[in-house]
Amino acid sequence: MRIKNLIILFVFSFIFSGFSTDKNPKDKIVQRLSFDSNWKFIQQDITGAEKVTFNDASWRTLNLPHDWSIEGEYSENNPMGAGAGYLPAGFGWYRKTITVPENWKGKHVEIAFDGVFMNSTVYANGQELGTRPYGWVSFAYDVSEIAKTSETITFAVRVDNDKQPAARWYTGSGIYAHTWIDIKNNTHVKRDGIFLRTEGDKVFVETELFTKENEGKVTLITSIIDKNGVEVACDKDKIKLEKEGLVKTELSIKNPNLWSVESPYLYTLKTELLIGNKVVDVVETKFGVRDIEWIAESGMWINGKNVKLQGVCNHQDAGALGAAVPYKILKFRVQQLKDMGVNAIRTSHNPQTPEFYDICDEVGMMVMDEIFDGWKKKAKNDYGAHHFDEWWKQDLTDWIKRDRNHPSIVIYSVGNETGGPIAKDLVATCNLLDPTRPVTSGHSGSDHMNVLGINGGSEKKGFMENLAKNPKDRVFIGTENTHTWQVRGYYRTKTWYRDGFPNRNNTYEIPDLTEKEVFTHDWIPEAGRKNRKQIFNSSYDNATVRVSSRLSIEQLRDVPAYAGSFRWTGYDYIGEAGYVHGGWPFKAFMGGAIDLANFEKDLFYLYQSQWTTKPMVHILPHWTHPKVALDTEIPVWVYSNTEEVELFFNDVSLGKQKPGTAWDEMQCQWMVKWQPGTLKAVGYKDGKVVSEKIIRTADQPSKIKLSVDGEALQNSLDDIVQVRVTTTDDKGEFYPYGENRTYFNVFGGGKIKALDNGSPVDVEQHVGPNHRVAFYGLTRAYISATDEKGAVNLLASCILGEKKLITSNKVSIDTEMINLRGNKINPKIEVYYTTNGDIPTTNSTVYNGAFDIEMETTVKALIVVDGKETQILEEKFGKGEGFTWNETLENLGQIGEQAEEATLVNATVSLKGKNFNGKGFVSLAKKGASISWYQENDGSAGNAELTIRYSTKIKDKSGAYIKVIVSDKVVRKEVLLSNTQHSGNNWKTVKIPIKIGRGANTILIESLGNDEVLIDEILIK
Repeated sequence: MRIKNLIILFVFSFIFSGFSTDKNPKDKIVQRLSFDSNWKFIQQDITGAEKVTFNDASWRTLNLPHDWSIEGEYSENNPMGAGAGYLPAGFGWYRKTITVPENWKGKHVEIAFDGVFMNSTVYANGQELGTRPYGWVSFAYDVSEIAKTSETITFAVRVDNDKQPAARWYTGSGIYAHTWIDIKNNTHVKRDGIFLRTEGDKVFVETELFTKENEGKVTLITSIIDKNGVEVACDKDKIKLEKEGLVKTELSIKNPNLWSVESPYLYTLKTELLIGNKVVDVVETKFGVRDIEWIAESGMWINGKNVKLQGVCNHQDAGALGAAVPYKILKFRVQQLKDMGVNAIRTSHNPQTPEFYDICDEVGMMVMDEIFDGWKKKAKNDYGAHHFDEWWKQDLTDWIKRDRNHPSIVIYSVGNETGGPIAKDLVATCNLLDPTRPVTSGHSGSDHMNVLGINGGSEKKGFMENLAKNPKDRVFIGTENTHTWQVRGYYRTKTWYRDGFPNRNNTYEIPDLTEKEVFTHDWIPEAGRKNRKQIFNSSYDNATVRVSSRLSIEQLRDVPAYAGSFRWTGYDYIGEAGYVHGGWPFKAFMGGAIDLANFEKDLFYLYQSQWTTKPMVHILPHWTHPKVALDTEIPVWVYSNTEEVELFFNDVSLGKQKPGTAWDEMQCQWMVKWQPGTLKAVGYKDGKVVSEKIIRTADQPSKIKLSVDGEALQNSLDDIVQVRVTTTDDKGEFYPYGENRTYFNVFGGGKIKALDNGSPVDVEQHVGPNHRVAFYGLTRAYISATDEKGAVNLLASCILGEKKLITSNKVSIDTEMINLRGNKINPKIEVYYTTNGDIPTTNSTVYNGAFDIEMETTVKALIVVDGKETQILEEKFGKGEGFTWNETLENLGQIGEQAEEATLVNATVSLKGKNFNGKGFVSLAKKGASISWYQENDGSAGNAELTIRYSTKIKDKSGAYIKVIVSDKVVRKEVLLSNTQHSGNNWKTVKIPIKIGRGANTILIESLGNDEVLIDEILIK
C-alpha cells in the first residue's frame, strides 16, 4: 500500500502592526495587532462581568498568555486530582477595553484567540460573540459591526474550567495562548483560506476569497519568494467575486530547495488581492517544499529518502510555566529534543499553539498532529463526556484548516485509546479537508485509519518480531512506544517492572545489573509511602512496562515495516500522578527523557548516542556514593556514538570497549569498585580522541553555580531566561544529592516568573515564592523582563550542607550574582547568621567561612546588599530532614490499587484492623455505597482478571453481595464475598473475569445491601 503525500506549508503571517509600535496604521493594507497586553483578570465567576459598565478596577492587570492554575497552590483536595496534577481549576474572567481607531471603521475586524482552556464565552460590549467548549482549538469572532458603531469596545471572556477532572493530564486554565485583532478590507482572503501542495517543481494553491461589497472583478496575484528575497514564480488570476470565491493557481519553482529535517528551507508565498489597481489584501506565507510517500513495507520516504520517525509524545505544559509556555522556552524545548536526536513530535493528545508548528517548520522537526484524546468520556468532565458529538466536526475542520500546510506536519491523528463508529467519519473529514496527509490514531478505530497506530500494545514481546516477518498491509507506527520511567539522578541496579512483571509472555526480560541492590538513597523512608507505587525509578534503562528503551531503539532501526516510534514521553509532565506513581505527593508523570524543569536525564544521552552523529560520551551514574560500602562493584555505563570508548579511574585505564548495535550492548559497561576519585570516558574515532567526559567524587555541598540555559535575556518586555543553579562542593564539583534551598532576588527590570527543580514530588507553589529547594543538585529559576531595556541581575543565596549530616557537619553560606542583561552590578554583600533559631540581624555572627553544627540545628542567615537588609535564609539539619538512605525496596510483585486512594461514594476509610495492604481500607456499609478506580490500559482491549481483596463477617449469612461495573457497564450483577474469619483482620480474595477497553477504564464496586464489606485493594491482570 502506498500513500502519496505532497505538501507545502502555509502560516498566516500578515503584514502587521502592534498598538504600541505602528506609527502609520493608515498606511497598512491589513493589520494583525497583538492583543495580549493589559487585560483585567479575576479568578472567580462574576455575574454581569460582560457588561460595559461593570467595574473591574479591583481586578488584577496582566499580559497574556496566562494560565491561572499553575499560579495556584498544589493541594491533595483540589478537584483536578491526581489526573490533572492537584492544581486549582474553577472559573476566570478576563476584560479589556479599547478605543476604536478611526481607520477600523467600515473595515472587517476580528478578535482571534490561539487557545483558551476551556468552555470560553466571548463578549464585545455586552453582546455574546460565541462559546467554544474545546480548550485546544483556535477561533475568531467578527466584530466589524460593533467596531463600526462604537467609540470603544469592552471585550470580556468567561472561562469555565470548573468541572473536574477536565482531562487525564494537566491542562492549565485560562487564555493560555496569544490573542489578536485582525483588521482587513471588506474584500479579503478568508481566515485560514489558503491551501498549498506541491508535485515535483509545481506548486498548487487554493485561495478562498470573501467580499461584503460585491466588488465584481478582482485580481489575485500569487508569487513565490526565496530566502534571499528573490521572486522565483508569479501568477495572476482575474475573477468575478460576488460573495465568496475559490481560486486555484498553479506555479512552478525551478530546482526548488527542499524542506527536510536536516535542511528546513522555507520560501514565502505572497498573496495580493486587488480591486482595479488598488491592493486590498496581502498575505505573506512561509512554506516549505517537500514530497512524502508512505509505503507499508518500508515506512515513510521524504524527498526520496527513507526516514524513520524517531519521535516523542508531548503534552502542552512545561512544568512551572504550565500551559502558557513562552515562545522562547517552547523553541528551546523543540531544539533540545532535536539535539537529543528526535525528529518527530506527537502532540498528545490535542493540538498545540500555532507558534509550536512555526518553530517545528523552522528547526526541522516533524509532527504527528493530534486533535482528540477520546471520542467519548475518558475523564469525568472532559470534552468527550460533554461536547464531542456536537462539536467534533467544527473543531476538526478549524484545526485542519489552521494547520494543514505546515511542512513539519507529516501525519494527522484523530484519537487516542478510544473507539467507536465515528472513526470512519473522522478519517473521511480529514481526508476531504487535506488529502495530502494520512490519518492515524493511538489505537483507536484502527480499521478505518490510513496508517495503523498502536500504543503500548506494540511493545509486547513478539509484536515486532512478527511485524518483521509479516509486514502489515498498512504503514505501521508505534504511537506510544516505548514506556519507561526514570528520575533524574536516581539509580537502582535491580530491574523494575510496572505492576511487578506480571506477564512474562508479553514482557521482555531485562537482567539485573547486580545480584544485590547497590544503592539505597531514596526520597522517603518506607514507612512514609502511602502505597508501594510511590517509588522513584532508576536512571539506568531498567524501569519499564514491557520493553527497554534500548530494545525499542533497536527494533525501530532494524524492522523495515516499523515506520516510526513515539516514546511516552519527551518531557515529564504534570498530571497522571496516580495510576503508575501512587498519587499525592507525586504530582507528575516521570516518563520523559527530560524532566519538568528542562534538565536532561541520562536517558537523553542514550538516545543521543543512537540518533546523532556529533561525537559524544556520557557517564552514569555519578561518582558520589557516601553510603555505598568501599569496593562495592558499581555498574558504570557510558553512552557514546564514537567507534571506541576508554574508561579511566584515577587516570588508570580500565580498558576500551566498542559500543554495540544490539540493545544490551549499546552501553559500554565496566564494573568499577567504589572508591572516591575520578572517572573519565574518552571516545575515539580512527584512533583519535573526539569526545571526553570527566566526573569526580564531590565533598559536602558548599557552593552554588549560576548559568543560563538557552538564549540570554533580550531587550524586550516579558522576555524570559532560564537560570540553572548547580549545587557544588568547595572545589566546584557537582554535588548530586543537593537539596538545599536557594533564595532569589532580582535587581533591575526583571522579576521571578516561576521556580522549579524537576522533582515529581515537590508540591511547593511555582509562582509567588522567591525560593526553591534543589532536586538532586539542580534548581531552575525563570526570570522575565519587566522593562524593555536596562540591566537585570540575579542574586542567588543558599545555606549549604548535608541535610542529615551523613558525612560532614560543615555548613557553608554562598551568594552568587549573575548578570542577565545590561550592565553587571558588583554590590557589597554581607552575611550574618545564627544557629539557635533566632532571626539574624547585623549584630549576629558574621559569616567568614564554613562552620560546624550539631544535629537538629536550624541555620538562619541575613543577606545585606550595599547596606540594605535584603533576604532571610533558613535551612534545617537533622535526622528527619531531606531525602534518606533506606533499606532497598525490592520489586515485590504486582502492586494492587489501594482502596483508601480510590474514589468513594457513601463509603469510609478505616485504619483499624490488621494484615491489610497500604495505609488503610474502605468500608461499604450501605446499599449503593461504592468505590471506584481509574485504570489506564495502554494495550489492546480484551479479557482481564479482576482480583478483589476483601474482608467481611455477616452473622447468619454466608457473606455480603456486591456488583461490579467496568466503564459504566455492569459485568457482574451479583458477586458473593464469602465470610472471612474476622472482619478487618482476616482477608480473602475473589477473582472475576472482566473485559477492559483501550485507554481509560473505571472499575467500580457497589454494595448491594446494608451488610458491611471491607475492601483492601484490587489487582488487574
